[in-house]
Amino acid sequence: MKPLFLFRLILDMLAIGLLLAGFAYDWFGNRPHEIIGTLMFGLLISHNLFNRRWYGMVAKGWREPRRVFSKTITLCLLLMMVGLLATSVIISQTVFDFLSLRSTFTVRQVHTLLAYLVLLIAALHVGLQWSMIMRAVGQALHVKTGTRVQTMALRGLACLIAVYGVHSLFVLDIGLKLRMETTFRFWDFEAAAIEFILRHTAIIVLCAMIAHYSLKLLSLHKRDRRSPGTTE
Repeated sequence: MKPLFLFRLILDMLAIGLLLAGFAYDWFGNRPHEIIGTLMFGLLISHNLFNRRWYGMVAKGWREPRRVFSKTITLCLLLMMVGLLATSVIISQTVFDFLSLRSTFTVRQVHTLLAYLVLLIAALHVGLQWSMIMRAVGQALHVKTGTRVQTMALRGLACLIAVYGVHSLFVLDIGLKLRMETTFRFWDFEAAAIEFILRHTAIIVLCAMIAHYSLKLLSLHKRDRRSPGTTE
């Protein structure tokens, strides 16, 4: 594996880690939350710089279902990120407090909504590159994969994590947050901080699997369309 690619992968994993840390607002408090968010956006800027060629190709390939699926997810993520950054600046009480922008309860609700949309769509975005990421991680850890038993075991583990992710959607009230409904249930970080991280990670795996296998289905559909018909 090329050192630059490994470096980029580490930066992306750090960005995801910071995104997860950002959801622990009640644990860290406002100042650390804003610093975490600022660092995350710094890493996302570097991610876009490394992948700047994508912007030159975004207008091409819209007739191919796989590319439509992939680019739609990426563009939605970009849009949500811009909205998240904008609301972050508006409601800031520490990092961007010098701007003296007016914040409202609605803006804070929108900020929370965008944060969870970013979590879900970013996980879909990860799923678009899931095979490549797994190969890279395997090479970095010097883990040889490819046997049928290993493949089935990993898929089984991924399915179990995905089921846990579905359950976590309800436990974490993701549906209420996406509808911008107020909830007065707060997570007990002193008793279950690790569970909080595991549940959010499981949601990421769930969405990544959805994107990954959706691409596979689109590939099969494309292959079937290209296959010559048979006559009797």
